[in-house]
Amino acid sequence: MQKRITIDGMLDLHIANKDILATYDNHEVHFTYIGLSNDRVSERYLLFSLDYHIEPQAILYGDGFQMHSQVCGQLEDLRDIGLGQDNSSTYRLYPRSEAKRFYNHVIVSDSLGYTLFGFTSCHRFSGYFQFSEMKGIHKLSAFLDGENTYPQDWTSSQLESVLVLQSANLQDLYAQYADRLAVQHPPRRPNSSAAPIGWSGHHAYDMAVNDRQLQANLNALPILSNAVEYVLIDDGYQAAIGDWLTPSELGGIDVKQQIKQIRAAGKKPAIWLAPFIAQQQSELFKHYPDWFVKNEADRPLKAEEITHAGWHSTPWYILDMTNPDVQEHIGEVVRYMRVEWGIELFKLDACYWGAIKAQRSQTGLTGVEAYRMGMQAITDAADSAIVMANHAPLWPSLGMVDVMGIGADVVRDERRFEQHAKEVLLRSWQHRRLWQVDPDSLVLISLPNQGTERKYYDFHRTVHLACAGVLMLGDPLDEMTAFAKQSIDKLIIRLQHNQEAVRFSTLNLQHGSLALTANNDLHCLFNYQQPAREVTLAADHPVDWHDFWTGEKLNQQPIQAFEITLESGLSARAILTVG
Repeated sequence: MQKRITIDGMLDLHIANKDILATYDNHEVHFTYIGLSNDRVSERYLLFSLDYHIEPQAILYGDGFQMHSQVCGQLEDLRDIGLGQDNSSTYRLYPRSEAKRFYNHVIVSDSLGYTLFGFTSCHRFSGYFQFSEMKGIHKLSAFLDGENTYPQDWTSSQLESVLVLQSANLQDLYAQYADRLAVQHPPRRPNSSAAPIGWSGHHAYDMAVNDRQLQANLNALPILSNAVEYVLIDDGYQAAIGDWLTPSELGGIDVKQQIKQIRAAGKKPAIWLAPFIAQQQSELFKHYPDWFVKNEADRPLKAEEITHAGWHSTPWYILDMTNPDVQEHIGEVVRYMRVEWGIELFKLDACYWGAIKAQRSQTGLTGVEAYRMGMQAITDAADSAIVMANHAPLWPSLGMVDVMGIGADVVRDERRFEQHAKEVLLRSWQHRRLWQVDPDSLVLISLPNQGTERKYYDFHRTVHLACAGVLMLGDPLDEMTAFAKQSIDKLIIRLQHNQEAVRFSTLNLQHGSLALTANNDLHCLFNYQQPAREVTLAADHPVDWHDFWTGEKLNQQPIQAFEITLESGLSARAILTVG
């Protein structure tokens, strides 16, 4: 018998599956498995469906399963935003021929305001939404990816929960959603904690930073604010992917020496780590092949069998985090780095691979559960150190990390800056609500092999100004320009006053605002390859209007409304009110 749940007297959720018990409480629907059979639960396990009219001009936004996947646009013209979509030939989570999946949540913006459908938990299964159309009637369906598990193997009959919210205010919608997510996934660290500020050589040098390059940048640090606390040792210090405590044989790179250099400069050492993978040449893989997930032939699974191979040192193999020995191993690695090396921030990369579907030592556990088990072992060992996730599955990371990467690697290029801005600003609402956000490095200096025009760096720095997440400097500091230094100084001052992200009132990301202090409002304006336009800004009372970056006063006397011109193409303005 089909069950119907009515939300706000308008939306009727139809639950046809007799094996599911659905209970409704304050806009949230909780699902429990009550079936007596042990039928396999597929990757398209239907929770509910509803008829949902979508206006022709309505804008939809939704996330993907992993960081690189986002989509926005009209239903008939959805635009991929991130660098790697879940249904791409790279990730292959589902076929391109299938309707677009909106993982975690989807927002519909229409003439009545905003409607959000969102999963409020991700303990065992990832959840997604899909739209379909038949005879002019749209239908929205919510699914769980059951990963072909069997209910009798589960440790709990509780399924994931879904929230349905409507509001005329986009930011109110996000705030309500974040509050509900925190009920089932409390943040690991108080959201009021300050976001890290530091330096990483990843975007400054083609290869791993050697001891000499590191020292040159440490020597240049005094020209910047003391707020720059962390220095990240990036990929390349290890002998092999997986052998994290064995030093690299590359000349000029000594991880223990680099940690001493960082400490001597009065900074905190941070380190890059890809805890869920190992390369074939690693001692870890050679000595413990049974520690890795298996394919259908019961052999260690190569990453490229189900997703892309990785970015170097392939083939990658994926550690089985349901194996207690593996959990103990990765915990020991992180604990050693924390205690013996004094690491104070862990940047975990390639996290997505920890959640892939594969044969593991414990049956009945999903990739989401395996990933969360691994993250728990890591965070327990990291203790008070900051844990940052990158290239990660999003909702499976809820409550497990302090910082979440929300944008792919930046490149000093106009088109990449535009794409990066949309990736980051569409997720900036998560900052200090779910976790601190990491928009990737700030880059403001052109390199011999990579560079662009000054106006695009101006756009890029304004994205960081709006986002207010982790500020990781990505340029060679010994080549610091006056423009770069002034930008960094201004950004640090902004963070010292207020670490909230600006609030966008629409999904077009053209105007974000924030009460920066009791006497100052910040407005961030963006043009994305659009014609030049005039934007009228308003205050509650007459104020002075200043260019944030230059400090120039733009008006003659205090006024309540002020008109700003945005140049055509890719451009941005940052305006500060005074008074």
